[in-house]
Amino acid sequence: MARHFRRYQPGDTTALIKLINAASSGGGGSGWTHEAELFAGDRIDTAELLSLLEAPGSMFVLCLEGADLAGCAYLKPLEDAAYLGLLAVRPALQGGGVGKEILRECERIVRDEWDGVSIRMTVITHHRPELAAFYERRGYSRTGRYKSFDRLQAQTGMKVPGLTLEWMEKSLA
Repeated sequence: MARHFRRYQPGDTTALIKLINAASSGGGGSGWTHEAELFAGDRIDTAELLSLLEAPGSMFVLCLEGADLAGCAYLKPLEDAAYLGLLAVRPALQGGGVGKEILRECERIVRDEWDGVSIRMTVITHHRPELAAFYERRGYSRTGRYKSFDRLQAQTGMKVPGLTLEWMEKSLA
């Protein structure tokens, strides 16, 4: 079935939270990108999702197969770039190209609609080298700049002390 994209609408909240939490926990399939060994609990809840959408210009990009949600990513415009986060693919579909398609669509939006010159993201590079390698194969570079976690799940459910996020970036020029 052909995949297509659209932007988040208020009626998508429940399905989006279910998808992100399943991808994060590895539930609902045999996905490879889960963080169950690093975190306990849900990745996101309604309050956190809605607070992300309060940032001016921010959006969730949804990838659908027919009417079914296959994946998503969060985009937020920055001064000279865009932030990409919460890239999630339904576990049963991981490894089938959905994540690559979502990245391409997000890059298109930033480049063509926002006139952005780059995309930045934060990735658990030390404990998830396979995830960093996925992004590197798509042109994202590790920067050597790190930040601590600020999401609620990390504050309450971190299983591995000292986890950090590394900024990765891709030029769209």
